[in-house]
Amino acid sequence: MVGKPDTVELTDRLLETYDLGNQDRARLWDSKLTGFGVTIGKRRVTFVAQRRVNGEQRTVTIGHWGSAKERAVALDLMTVNGARDAARLALADMKRGQDPRGERRNASGPTLADAFDLHVARMKADEATASSIATITRERDKYLVDWMERSLHEIQRGDCRELHQKLSKKHGPYLANRVMRHVRAAWNTALKEYDLPANPTIAVHWNKEHRRQEPIPWTGLPAWYATVTTLRPIIENGKRVGAEPGVRGDYYLFMLLTGLRRMDAATVRWDHIDEDEAVLVRPNPKGGKERAFKIPLSSECMKLLARRKRDNRNVFPDGDAGWVFPTRSLTSKVCPLCSALGLPDHDKGAIVHLIEGKQQRLNPETGETERILPSPHRLRDTYTSALVEVGGISPFVIDVLTNHRPPRGSVTAGYIDLSMEHLADCQERVTRFLLSKMQPPPEKARKAAKKRQQERHLKAVP
Repeated sequence: MVGKPDTVELTDRLLETYDLGNQDRARLWDSKLTGFGVTIGKRRVTFVAQRRVNGEQRTVTIGHWGSAKERAVALDLMTVNGARDAARLALADMKRGQDPRGERRNASGPTLADAFDLHVARMKADEATASSIATITRERDKYLVDWMERSLHEIQRGDCRELHQKLSKKHGPYLANRVMRHVRAAWNTALKEYDLPANPTIAVHWNKEHRRQEPIPWTGLPAWYATVTTLRPIIENGKRVGAEPGVRGDYYLFMLLTGLRRMDAATVRWDHIDEDEAVLVRPNPKGGKERAFKIPLSSECMKLLARRKRDNRNVFPDGDAGWVFPTRSLTSKVCPLCSALGLPDHDKGAIVHLIEGKQQRLNPETGETERILPSPHRLRDTYTSALVEVGGISPFVIDVLTNHRPPRGSVTAGYIDLSMEHLADCQERVTRFLLSKMQPPPEKARKAAKKRQQERHLKAVP
């Protein structure tokens, strides 16, 4: 994996002595020339230049580094100073609007980066969802960075099989399968434009995948609720990491009470909400614009949104930039999701949508991080389970409220036209059910009340 990028003054001495430790590779950026960096792998060190061109992030390979002994026998290897000079020229070309990928094709044919460019362009033309485009670009840049400049004619079946096995071991079976599906899709798109060999991903032995359905047990909801209502920003090295107080807790509670997918919830904007009708519109959910849907919001959700609007004004005096669940970006970075939505990237200090991440904390005894909340998708499982257990809610209503498929997915459904009033009534019922499950058992509630009373008494004693 690539570790967190660091900014240092790049020197030949630094590269000679750099220790990867347990990492497969590391990315360093030069403090003397913005946009000039190096990827340090176990086998080779690659210089890159990175800059936005016509609104798109572009990364071009400058060359490979070599020690003095290696340069004596391999004339194509570079020093840091030589690579920095070459990067300065490349960055100047990109600043003038010249796209380096447009001049990259040569006798060896298109590269994997070319294939991905074609595929992402095709996705945009087909109006793929912003989250789908964000996922493929983010995982391409994170897990396939060393492959991007390789010619498609050079990528062999064994390479794909080896990479898949490596990703499976380090990042799990699901991510490994997904990354190689990205390669397969990009290759198949390139096949429509170029004369290429068969897709090498046919050699991949795909990992078995199972539907992960793990709703939170009803007995576990009180503890979950107690945790989300006390979430606060994480402090690391004196700096805040995460959302402002209350934002993330409300985000988790909103997901539970609506069953929304995690990024659908994180990117809700105020103009998606009809406060008079208590209705939420999701214009571009999973499945694309054709699957746009609207759902009623329960009275408890409307109270949550009113609290969020009030608290957002207090926490962000300059405004929440239209996001219901905002946070402040700690670094400047490209956000594929915002780019796909036609919104600006995340500049340092800017107000942006909540970046969903694992809720974890450092265990002082073991020195390791541990998760304190289940995955957000488990909340969707819990919401759907509640729809069933509350009783009297038809499968057609469950399909609509969870946006699993259009309500006319069968002959019978074709005769049904569900009113927003009926959906709103069902939403209220499931919200009341979940709220009741979040309350501690009577005995625990009495103990908690007694403890709070004792604490108030101790504070009152002079």
